[in-house]
Amino acid sequence: MNPFILPEQQYGTPLESLLERRERVAKSEGANYGATKMFPALAEKIFAELGNQEGRDRRILEIDAGAGLFTKQLLAAGYQVTALEPAPLLHKILAEPDIEGLDVHLGFVEDQYFPEPDDLAYFDSAVVSFPARRGRGILALICELLPLAQNKVILVLPDDGSVDWSSTMRAISLKGYHARAEFIVDTPAIVQAQKSGQLDLSQIKRAMLMIIDTAPIIDTPLCSSQIINAWGAAIRVIEVPYPVPRGAATRLIRYFKAGGDRSILIKTEPEGMHHMYGNLRTAVHRIARDQISVRRVDNGIQLMQIIQSEIAHPASED
Repeated sequence: MNPFILPEQQYGTPLESLLERRERVAKSEGANYGATKMFPALAEKIFAELGNQEGRDRRILEIDAGAGLFTKQLLAAGYQVTALEPAPLLHKILAEPDIEGLDVHLGFVEDQYFPEPDDLAYFDSAVVSFPARRGRGILALICELLPLAQNKVILVLPDDGSVDWSSTMRAISLKGYHARAEFIVDTPAIVQAQKSGQLDLSQIKRAMLMIIDTAPIIDTPLCSSQIINAWGAAIRVIEVPYPVPRGAATRLIRYFKAGGDRSILIKTEPEGMHHMYGNLRTAVHRIARDQISVRRVDNGIQLMQIIQSEIAHPASED
């Protein structure tokens, strides 16, 4: 198994907490777990990425398989599926029927052992359906899956602001693998909503599809510590001198509000960090309430835009 081990705090939210949340949702949704996320266009795109190989190339490793809604589609298409699900309740639902071609395991991929016959990856591709983990935990998951899949690792990520997919893609690409992403939207639902005059984009299903080719594009992929550094390689940093100039917080908020950046990191000397944080929070409350969030992080203060969708309604006709 790929020895990509990250300290527990690097996962953002501990896996135990994410697992408890997954179990709570499973209790309310049961066998329909995941039905609110998957939609036909998304499934079709995943199948298009998997291709139509025959024989041993039809072995799929499905991670976080849930109650098996997409698993059933894979089996119906003729794939041999090894499904992993970390939540005991969902695992029970998934494993109850004895289905030919389906091998079900409880736990995370780090808990499993898969042989590599003929010195080749055991599976043709790996599919992760809305992963249970977040942040750098997804990066660690990808690094676990790369040695197991011969062709591709395909991740279906939620579009709810909980997953920093751009940072994940940056880190994997810098590791030495070809990664690409496509935003998939349930466009037939948009058309139907437009016809009915009840368009609400927050109710339209969508997901980010990330595809990583498992063959490295460089001879020596980067090691784990270098990948961790790549996570934040492109974030924009603004250094503020200490003592912090008068009015600096207000100017920074106005600059950030007008500049178009999704997020920036503000740094100053440790002695001035607490004072800077308080001034930024005051400035946001005064001139950018509900538009910008201010957060303390290990190495500075992060400003992040709060994206709001405003749907223009046609004026009523007299």
